[in-house]
Amino acid sequence: MDFLDPNKKRSNKIKLYIGYLLVAIAISLGALVLLFANAGYRVDGSGNITQNGLVFVNSHPGGANIYIEGLHNKYKTQGKTDTKFELREGSYKVTLQKEGYRSWQREINVEGGLVERLAYPFLFPEKLKDNDLKSYDNEPKIVSSSPDRNWIIAQQPDNFLQFDVFNANEPEKPSTIFKIPEGLLTPAQTAQSLKVLEWSADNSNILMKHEFDSQAEFVIVNKDKTDTSININKLTGQQPFNVTLKDRKVGQLYLQMAADGLLQTVDIKTKALTPLVNHVLSFKSHGDDMLVYVEPNAEKPDVVNVKIKTKDKDYMLRELPSKTTYVTNVAKFDSAWYVVVGAASDNKVYIYKNPLDSLAKDSQKPLFARTLRINNPKKVSFSANARMMAAQSDQSFAVFDAETDRQYRYKINDKFDTNRPAEWMDGHRLATSTDKSVLIFDFDGINAQKLMPINPNTDVLFDRDYENAYTLNPVNNDGKSKLVQTKLLVSNN
Repeated sequence: MDFLDPNKKRSNKIKLYIGYLLVAIAISLGALVLLFANAGYRVDGSGNITQNGLVFVNSHPGGANIYIEGLHNKYKTQGKTDTKFELREGSYKVTLQKEGYRSWQREINVEGGLVERLAYPFLFPEKLKDNDLKSYDNEPKIVSSSPDRNWIIAQQPDNFLQFDVFNANEPEKPSTIFKIPEGLLTPAQTAQSLKVLEWSADNSNILMKHEFDSQAEFVIVNKDKTDTSININKLTGQQPFNVTLKDRKVGQLYLQMAADGLLQTVDIKTKALTPLVNHVLSFKSHGDDMLVYVEPNAEKPDVVNVKIKTKDKDYMLRELPSKTTYVTNVAKFDSAWYVVVGAASDNKVYIYKNPLDSLAKDSQKPLFARTLRINNPKKVSFSANARMMAAQSDQSFAVFDAETDRQYRYKINDKFDTNRPAEWMDGHRLATSTDKSVLIFDFDGINAQKLMPINPNTDVLFDRDYENAYTLNPVNNDGKSKLVQTKLLVSNN
């Protein structure tokens, strides 16, 4: 009997162990193969090992045809949007086309084992169809939309206090009217003007600046309940140089008393004033407890201090050159805080990610900053989703993508109509005007599209789903101006 034979028993045990070993090797090799496969490694037809990456493509509107060509080989493939492609690492040209729309195109570099997401392409109609919402005998000085892109207001040219209100998402509905209450504004003896500074998050209250007789005052106008509108100067007894909403609400405000003066908050209900910083040259707030500001350095006149205030504590971020202008901004993207600061004479803009993580620990380690190089930066702004940070100087741009940690520098050749900064259309596109026409381009400067006519002193506005654009047309030969709706979806889409 074999199981009683010591030699055969030992031989069977060795065979069993060898079997276990072979199974373990097979499992390990299989796991290794799966690991490399998940990392994008493949064996091509010639037996060479290559590494692939994934590309996800989508668009607005959907259903576009995708064409992908290799820049340095004969590779070609195609499909429909909302599709993923597994591509060998390398450079490719991606083209999106849809009947009735202008094509979208860009070159991408696919890295092995990584994912490239092109979920933002926007296709504009080849032929723009518009509809006149209202005609004005003169040019309205204010055309603005609420943060939720539901309401558009236009100041009536023949009635300084009266505004038309349009529903951007239901343009077929008749417009309504609201009127700034009599007595809210100080009567002007000569010329006067109103300017929209910002809307509150409730999409009803609008912070405005009233300039008159070489003076200025600030008011909050509630378009739905005009009797609750307030004159900030009269309410507080202050004459501020600048006013902003705190946390985009009307309950508390920031009051800057001079271009280099005191920054304080005011509680609208109690009228209580709280001093924050004695001398502020530039500031930007976010939420209820995040303030980035620039102040003079009392000990070193050739520099200024950039600081962050949160929870009643100030943190020193960096120094910048003095005697120039400054740009500041702050926003939150993907649970991380991004602080942007720069000086015009420094020709740089610095971007800090979660700087308080180090500053709050009193760390002596220098903070790492991503640097955008741009001559004479005049404005820094975040896209609608805060993913993109753009620094602008006239027609030059430097953009940082927080999701991919990439930078882009470019100059738009089409001359802008005014020196007004470009505005973000959404999370990935900027909008301005050239030759009295809307100009929209991707965050990296490509796919520039010249669209409908526009009054250069106003912005192009959109509805909630970007199915319609709204513009104030330039004054025509008879002196009339029209608020126009332009459809961004081709019929049957």
